[in-house]
Amino acid sequence: MSQYAQRASVAFHTQLFFKNRGILNEEGFVLFVRKNAIIVLIPKFGLEGTVFFDSKDKTGPNLVFDEEGPTLSVEQHAFHIFDKVKVTISLDASNIQHQKIRMALIDPVIPGVSVPAPDVEPLAKKPKIDS
Repeated sequence: MSQYAQRASVAFHTQLFFKNRGILNEEGFVLFVRKNAIIVLIPKFGLEGTVFFDSKDKTGPNLVFDEEGPTLSVEQHAFHIFDKVKVTISLDASNIQHQKIRMALIDPVIPGVSVPAPDVEPLAKKPKIDS
């Protein structure tokens, strides 16, 4: 039970961190290649996340998975382990009881897969209160 509490605490504080920061654009590296996604490590935050490529409708991108590489080819681009990518990180609060960290691909630009890089403004620092 203590392990569950520890994991829940880490997840909660990670969500609070990204909730207060809004949408971030960060560089990361591909850790794993799956049949319909890549798992990305963001070294700046020590955060791992999944970038999915298939959509719920059947008009999604053309995916080709090669287990020998392992390589995932999406349209005209192939993803390999340790490739550098750029992702946008945000908190999906559409379900308040199950908030999630969402990652979406920015670079490399793949039509129908990548999202445009949102404009990110630095947060204003909170004024210090004199005691």
